[in-house]
Parts: sequence; C-alpha cells; structure tokens
Amino acid sequence: MKRIVTLVVALASLWSCVYGSSERKKLGIGVVLGAPTGFSVKYWQSQRVAYQGSIGGMYKGGLMIGADYLVHENALKNPDLPFYYGAGLFIGNAGFGGPEFTRGSFALGVRGAFGLDYLVPGHPFDISVELGPALLLTPVVGMGIELSIALRFYP
Repeated sequence: MKRIVTLVVALASLWSCVYGSSERKKLGIGVVLGAPTGFSVKYWQSQRVAYQGSIGGMYKGGLMIGADYLVHENALKNPDLPFYYGAGLFIGNAGFGGPEFTRGSFALGVRGAFGLDYLVPGHPFDISVELGPALLLTPVVGMGIELSIALRFYP
C-alpha cells in the first residue's frame, strides 16, 4: 500500500508541475486509508458543498462503498483548512464492527461525517482527516466510529 501511495503522490506531483494551475479543480481522485481503505473521489459542487465517494476494504476483509454529502465551513478562519460535516450512506459485504456473524452478509447503513480538509495552496491536492459515526441498519442494528485519512489529486 505504501508503494501505491508513493506512486500516486509522485505522479500527481509530476502532473502538477507540467499542467499546474492556480485554479481549484472540481473533481479529485485519490486514496483513502482507514475505514474503508481504498479509493476516494470528491466532487465540489460549489466552494461550500461537495459530494464524496469511496470504495475499499474494511478491517478483517469485505468491501464497502459509500457516498456522502458534505458542507464546508471556514470555522478555523483559514480558507485552506475548512471544517466539514455531512451525512451519507454505505453498502457492502463487510462486517461493520459488529458480531462476527455479520461478516460476509449484505450491509447497509447511514453515517455522519466530520472532518478537516487541507487544500494545499498552489497545488492540486487535498488531504482530509475524517471521523464518522455510523449506524448499521442491516443485517443487524449496530453502531461504530469510522476514522479515515484521504489524499486526493485534482487533475
């Protein structure tokens, strides 16, 4: 996984040197580490509203797909480090922090998202740290906390 992250960062750095622009792009693609660990996409509808999607593996196996609606605020008085919050859905076949018998079953749930998104000034990258309370609705009802770090490139 370290090699993949290193490769993504190296290619994105090269791309930004060749095709760099001070204008912030709308679509970011990259990697997410945590819950889940895999790929991340973020689309900025406006300077304040974004949609985020992820697909990846969970701890102890399984695949999860998630989508979130996010609102960004300048709560820290730094436009390069907005705080964000939002809500989303997730589906997959991974056990979600619950009993072992949920592993391999179809999982569906809702989640909240709270985080910080560092928009690297002058470069087409962002790095986000996110904490998300989640409620599993099926196959059993359960709660958990998701923590993730994402690195995205805006081509």
